[in-house]
Amino acid sequence: MTQDSKTLNRYRRYCMLAALGLPVACLDGSPGARDAGSTQPEADPAPLRAGSPRLTLGNWSGGGHTDFYDIAGVIVDRRAGVLIVANRGDATIRTFGLGGEWHSTRAGIGGGPRELAELTALFEYRGDSLLVWDGDRDQASIWPYSEGDVRRVAVPSLPDSLRYPRLHGALADGRLVWTAELPYRQPDEVGESHPERRAIILTSPGGTDFETVAATSDMRYFHYEASNYQQGRAPFSPKVFVLPRDSVILYGSTEHPRAEHVSGGGTRLDPITFSVASVPVTGAHRAWEIADRLRRLNSRPLPASLLQGQMEILDILPFPDSFPVLGEVVNGDDGRVWVRGYRPPETDSSRVEEEMSVWSVYGGPGKRGQDIEFPPGFDLLWADGTEAVGIVRDPFDVEQVIIVPLPAAVQTRREP
Repeated sequence: MTQDSKTLNRYRRYCMLAALGLPVACLDGSPGARDAGSTQPEADPAPLRAGSPRLTLGNWSGGGHTDFYDIAGVIVDRRAGVLIVANRGDATIRTFGLGGEWHSTRAGIGGGPRELAELTALFEYRGDSLLVWDGDRDQASIWPYSEGDVRRVAVPSLPDSLRYPRLHGALADGRLVWTAELPYRQPDEVGESHPERRAIILTSPGGTDFETVAATSDMRYFHYEASNYQQGRAPFSPKVFVLPRDSVILYGSTEHPRAEHVSGGGTRLDPITFSVASVPVTGAHRAWEIADRLRRLNSRPLPASLLQGQMEILDILPFPDSFPVLGEVVNGDDGRVWVRGYRPPETDSSRVEEEMSVWSVYGGPGKRGQDIEFPPGFDLLWADGTEAVGIVRDPFDVEQVIIVPLPAAVQTRREP
C-alpha cells in the first residue's frame, strides 16, 4: 500500500530498497540516538482477542455504495458522526454514518475541480475536513465533509538537496507533514549499497513556509531495477514511516526497532521501543524466493535474450541477514501506535487466510506492547481507544470494511 507521488512512483519503478540491517534511523543533531531504546520492553505473551465485527461494509453489486476496490484509507470521526472510505479504484470519497448508512459519494476520476486523477491517500484534517493526496498529479487538497469548496494545496518548492516530496498528513495546528529524499547522486554498482537519507518537513496549510524538523541518517540501501524485485517480495529493511499527530513520529525498522519521536517544533522526545523480533533469512527463504521468480519469469512472454538476462540476475540478488521486524505501522486516533510483524515471503497463503491477524499496540515510551488478535486477513487502517477499523476480503475476494471492538483490557477512555 504505497502513497508515493507520480514522480516517486516513476523512480521506484527502477529501484527497490533493500537494507543491510544496520541499527540506524537516528535523528539529525541527536547524539546517542542510535542507542536510544536498545533495551527492549517485553511484550505480553498472551494475545487478547478483539470482539466480533459490529459493522461490515462491502459487497460487489456493480454500482452500489459499498462496492469497494483498492481501499486507500478509512477515517472515523465520532464527533461528526461519520465514517469515510477512500476508494482508490474509482478515486471516490464515500461517507457513511457510524451505523453504516450511506451519506454521499464525492470526487471520482477526472480533471475537474472536484475530481482526482488518483486517490492515493486520505488523512484527517482539523475541523470537519479531509486531507487528500493525489499521487498522479502530485497534488494535495482539503475537502470539507459538506459540499463546500475544495482547496488545493501547493506542493512545497524544495531546495536542490531534496526531492520527491510525499504527504503524510497534518498536525492538529493545521501544518502539513511531508517527507523528502536527500538523493545519492552516484550510479549504483551491482551488490554495492549506498547511503540514503530522508527529511521530515512541515509547511503551512497552504504548502508554504518550509521547515525541516527531523531527518533519518546513516541508512544504507541496495538499488536495483524493479524487474529484479517483482511484486516487491524480496526482503528489505529498514523502512521509514512518518505518523503525524500533535507530535511527529519517525519510525525506523532496524536491529533495535523503535519509533523516534519529535515535536512539531523539532524537539526530540522519548522514543517508543517495539518488542518485535526479526526473522532470520535462511537458505530455504532464498531458494523459495528464487524459485518463485523463475516461475514468474517463465510464465511471461519475454524474448529469449531478455529472459536469459533476467535469469542470470537471480544469481546476484542481495539478501540481508534478516527480514524486517515490522510490516506495517498505524498511528491510533488516541495517540497509541499499532504495529504488525513482517511475514516472510514463502508463507503459505492458505495458512495466512486461516490464521488470526495479530497487531501489537504500544501506549508510549517505556510501555510494553499488547498483542491483539483480529479476524484472519485483517489489515488495520484506523483505531482509537475502543474500536479498530480494517479491511478483510470475503470468499469472493471482495474488500470489506469491518469495525471491531477492542478487548476491554486495552480500551482507553474515549474523549467527550
